[in-house]
Formats: sequence, C-alpha cells, structure tokens
Amino acid sequence: MPDPTHARRNLSLLHAYWFLREFQLWIPVWIVFLTIERGFSLTSVTFAEGLYLVGVVALEVPTGAVADRWGRSRSMALGAFFLGLAVLTFAYTRSFPVLLGSFMLWSVAHTLMSGADMALLFDTLKGAKREGDYERIAGRGSALTWTGVGVATLLGGPVAAATSTRFTIFVGAATCMVTALLALAIREPRQERAGEHREPYLRSIGLAFNEVSATDGLRAVILLAGMTTAGLGAVHYLVQPFLIDREIEVGVYFSLLQVPLFAAGMVGSLLAARVGGQAGTRRALLAVPAAGAMMCVAIALSPGLLAYGPLLMVMFLGSTVHPIATGYVNRRVGSERRATVLSMQGMVYSLVMAALAPVMGFTTDSWGLAVAFSVCAGVALAALVVFGRALAKAGDGVAATLPVVTAGDI
Repeated sequence: MPDPTHARRNLSLLHAYWFLREFQLWIPVWIVFLTIERGFSLTSVTFAEGLYLVGVVALEVPTGAVADRWGRSRSMALGAFFLGLAVLTFAYTRSFPVLLGSFMLWSVAHTLMSGADMALLFDTLKGAKREGDYERIAGRGSALTWTGVGVATLLGGPVAAATSTRFTIFVGAATCMVTALLALAIREPRQERAGEHREPYLRSIGLAFNEVSATDGLRAVILLAGMTTAGLGAVHYLVQPFLIDREIEVGVYFSLLQVPLFAAGMVGSLLAARVGGQAGTRRALLAVPAAGAMMCVAIALSPGLLAYGPLLMVMFLGSTVHPIATGYVNRRVGSERRATVLSMQGMVYSLVMAALAPVMGFTTDSWGLAVAFSVCAGVALAALVVFGRALAKAGDGVAATLPVVTAGDI
C-alpha cells in the first residue's frame, strides 16, 4: 500500500539533511586558510585531495553495500558524524600528515553518504507510488545542496573577516553533528527493513558489478556521467584562485562573487528533470560535456572578470548530470543493490578526480589558470569521445518512463 505520510516525512527530513550537510561556513575560505594562513602550496593541497579521492575510490562501493545491507539512514548519519570529525581535525592542520589524516576521515564520511541518500529517496517515492517524481525531487535535493553551499559562502567570508577562518571551521563541525541527528530520524522504507530479503554483504557487491558489466546502458551512463562530473567539477578548485588572481580580497565581495556560481548550480539541478524529460537522458548526457568543454575554453581565453559568465554556465551544466544519471540507474536496479550501483558513479568520479586534482594544482602553480581551465575542457571532451559512442548505441531507454516536466512542475 502507498504510504504518503511516510513519504512526506522522509522528504522533509531529506530536504533539511541535504541543506545542512553542505552548509559549511568554511567553504569560501578553505583554500585561503590552507595556502595563506597555513603556508601550504596549492600543489600540496590538491595532492592531499588526490589521496583523499583514492580513499574514496577504495571505499565507495564497499560503503554503498553497507547502506544496502544495514540501512541507508544509518549510513548517512555515520557519514555526517565522520564528516564532523574530519572538519574538526582540519581546523588543527599545521602539517601535511594532519591535513592528510583529515582528508582520509573525509573519504570515509563521503562514501558512507554517497548513493545512500539517492537510494533512500527512490525507495521512499516507490513506496508511495511516486517513482515518476524522482528526477524532479532529486533535482530539488541537489538544488538544496547548492543552496546550502551558497548561503554558507555568502556568510562565510564576512564571518571569517569578523572572527577568523578557523572559527568558521568549528561552526562547520557542529553543523555536521546536527546533520547526523537528522539522518537518524529518517525512516527506512518497509522493504528495506525486511532482513530476510537482504543478500550477503560480499555477494551483493559482486552481483552489483556483474549487473553493471552486463548492461550496456548502465555502464555507459555511469562512466560518462562520472567522468563528465569530474571534468566540470574540477573547476571548483579554481574559483578561489581565480578571484585571488583578479585581486579580489577575502571579505564580503570575495563571498558575493562566489554565491552566483552556486546559484547557477542550484538552477541547473532544478531544471535537470525538465532537460531530461524533454531532451531524453541520452541526448542530455551527450550535450553536457560538449557544452561544458566549450565554456571552460571560453574561461581560459577571457581576460579579467569577463570569464565570470562562462564560469556560471559550467556550474549550471555540471549540476544537471547527477539527477538525470541517477534516475536512469535507479529505474534499472533492484532495491537490494541500489545504493551499491549508485556508488559506482561516485567511484568513477572519484577515480578521475584522484588523478585530476593534483594535476589542477600543479598546472595552476606552474602554468597558470588558463591552462588549468583548458585541462577541465579536455577531460569533459575525453568523456564524450570515449564513452559517448557506447551511450549512443545503447539508446535513450527512458523516453517512455520519464514524464516531460514543465516549468510549473519544478
């Protein structure tokens, strides 16, 4: 029987969870904190980020299986708790080993949360007979994460200027603990609590890999979406150096110039369902890396703040991928392996970023921002060239199941 009350309660808690998880006041100043206050080079910061991403690659699927086996809300809560520990450790970073320790805790936190929330969302909607709403609500969830980042960015610069960057980090750690409590309050859908239907832990991982390997459409979407998100997402590493390069000092203006970038990501997430419904999954996922690469090249070639317009477009385009791709995956994978398979897209993203993050830092330090933005364009184009043909051959496969979403539905 459909359970609309259960669904409404879970959706409200998920909305709050998504916002607070990303509401971290240190976001607009963390690179400044490490490079200017703590004396790290951007190369060393992105090298540590690369090692963090290696940890994410190693843990992504095993922790996805944890969410499938022992509960998505528990996995999300544990992830938020570890995130709080990672942020608290980050506040005391004065040496590379401490920085690396913080980032390793971060990798555990990230992978415990990755995929679990989207799997829980889909099963909640499925229990209420509302699967057709997934892309729209997933897009709304992504928009809330962008909103959390945007509000934190708006406030973080002024708060850091009035107090200290370290104070914003302490506030972030406390916010993570509140987020963990919210996750624990979310109820697992009934089918997820039926222990007799749960597969053995290691067997579920093997079956998930077999399913993706044997299904052309799943494999193509996971690989293309993961690599595209990494290529366009790497631009985030360059935003603060971009502003510093344009002689924007840390403070109100420094934060204000970052807020529209997150707003662009929010709008892209909200419109993802409409894009996927009208263009189709295949065409949307083929168009985004091409358009994103063009915008990255435009940033590289534009002087001063003229590059800001294309930068907005990169944020918009990159944020449309996740709701569309995860909707495709959710409809083709059983509940017992849903979080595990969804985590594979995160694994692809992290694998690419593990190599790309240190390259971005070294490239920026050695040859400048224009070359770094060009690298992002190259990765997006490579995703299209390598995996686009496989996706085109697999076909759209969702036109009959995805409703066309209009502006009034967003």
